Amino acid sequence: ALFAASAFALDAPSWWLRQTVGGSLFPEGAQSDTRVQYRVPLHRSAGRVFNDTYAGAGLRVVFTPVNAEVGPRLSISPIDVFDLEVQASYLGYYSWGGRGLLPFEQTSGKGTDERKAREDEGFSGSGLVLSATPTIKLKLGPIVVFDACSFSALHLENPDGLAAPYVYEPNRDLVVAWDDVLVENQGGLLYEVLPGGKKPLLRVGATVRDRMALESGDRSLTVGGIVSFKPGITPAVPTINVLALAYVIDNDRVGTAPNLQAAATWIFEKPVKAAAKGG
Repeated sequence: ALFAASAFALDAPSWWLRQTVGGSLFPEGAQSDTRVQYRVPLHRSAGRVFNDTYAGAGLRVVFTPVNAEVGPRLSISPIDVFDLEVQASYLGYYSWGGRGLLPFEQTSGKGTDERKAREDEGFSGSGLVLSATPTIKLKLGPIVVFDACSFSALHLENPDGLAAPYVYEPNRDLVVAWDDVLVENQGGLLYEVLPGGKKPLLRVGATVRDRMALESGDRSLTVGGIVSFKPGITPAVPTINVLALAYVIDNDRVGTAPNLQAAATWIFEKPVKAAAKGG
C-alpha cells in the first residue's frame, strides 16, 4: 500500500500534503494519518533513476480511537527506486472499552473479545518512538514491486510500576515490552491493469506483512491480496487501497477471520513560489 499511493515530486521547492483515512476489521480499528512536508528536488535527469528525487522535512499526526501520535518526519529519495523516512513521535493513549493499553504476562490473549473481557484493566499512558523506514520500489512495464521495512525503538511509560512484563500496543497490534524494538516488513507484487497518470489507475496483486517485537517475541505474519485504484486523475480523487490478509503466524488469530483493511489517500503538492504569488 505504501507504493500504491506513492507521491509525485515537482521540479521546484514545494509544500506536500498526504492525507490518509482508513479502517480495518479483525482487529477492528480506524485511523487518520496526516503528513505535511516542505520538499526540495534533488538531482534530476532524464531516464528511470532521477526523475522524481527529493528531500523533505515536516510533521506527521496520527489519530485513532485509542491513541494519538505526533512528531517530526524527514524524507529523502536520492533515486526513484529508493526512499528513506525517519520519524520521532510522542505517543498518547486513552483507554475505553478494553481498547487501550493493557498489561500482559505473556504474548497471547490479544484477541478483541479477550481484551474487551479485561476492559477494567485498561489504562491511559504515553510513550516515545523513533523509527526509520527504507523502501525499495520498482516498476517494470505493468509489474510493480515494493518492499518497505520499518525499524522502531519504542518506549512506553509504566504507570505505577506495574509488574506485568508486557503491554498490548493497540496501534501496532502487538504485545510488547515496555522498552522494545519493533520490526515491520511489507512487500508486494502488483499487476497494473490501468496505468494511472492521465487515466484511472488500477493495480491488483499480492502482499505479505511481517510484524515482530524483538524483546517480547510477539509476531504476526499475514499474507493476502491487495487492490489499489484511483478512479479519477485529479488530486481531489483519492487512491483507494483494499487488502485482505490471512494470518500465517500469530499467537491468537491463525485460522480465524482474515484481517481486512481499506484506506483512501489524497496527495497534494504546490510549488512554494506559486503559493507566495497567490498570497
